[in-house]
Amino acid sequence: MKDFSFQISWGRKEKTPELDPGEAAWPFNNDSPVIDGLVRPGKAVSIMLVNLCGLGWEDIELLLPAARKGAKDQDMLPVIVVDLTDLVPLRETGLAYDALPNVTAGALTLPELDWRAYFVRRKDLLLEKWQPEAIVHLGNDKDW
Repeated sequence: MKDFSFQISWGRKEKTPELDPGEAAWPFNNDSPVIDGLVRPGKAVSIMLVNLCGLGWEDIELLLPAARKGAKDQDMLPVIVVDLTDLVPLRETGLAYDALPNVTAGALTLPELDWRAYFVRRKDLLLEKWQPEAIVHLGNDKDW
């Protein structure tokens, strides 16, 4: 005789497996001040990439409050993406950030390099690294 037993679930939610703090904080250390208040038991940090490529520091600085608020409203951590070479002012904001190459500026300094291909590869690596749940484009760089 064959046993055809099965289980029926009527609206009962499966319990979400618990994440340890290190896993939930990835790609940060679980004691990083950048993620303070965002790591909760059983919930991983959600990343929102904020593309500010193509803008100068003065314009970026004006958009940072909107980036912070937008990410907070979505219960996400903003990671600012720029194509600047001087990252000191951004580092001083206390926000998480990353950088992509500036294709136009790079082509002027090293024209023999395929900057478009380099940019695409770096962008792919950036997306793989951060695994964002959202990407917000506030910059004016046409290469995105």
